[in-house]
Amino acid sequence: MKIQLKENNFSIKIKKDVSNTEEPNFVRPNIDHLIKRILIERRKEQRKNFIIFATIILVIAGSMVLSINN
Repeated sequence: MKIQLKENNFSIKIKKDVSNTEEPNFVRPNIDHLIKRILIERRKEQRKNFIIFATIILVIAGSMVLSINN
């Protein structure tokens, strides 16, 4: 017993409608620009971390100098 499929007119209409529609063009992000932004943010973070580290070292050194002088 074989079942023979009948042609479905509705599916043919859908296929024709889909072929006529245009897909919107999505603008891809500029990869070079994104990599540059990431590198700039990393440099800023490293600079900030260095300034904080240097400040802590200077405070510790200053407190040691003041304690030795007293």
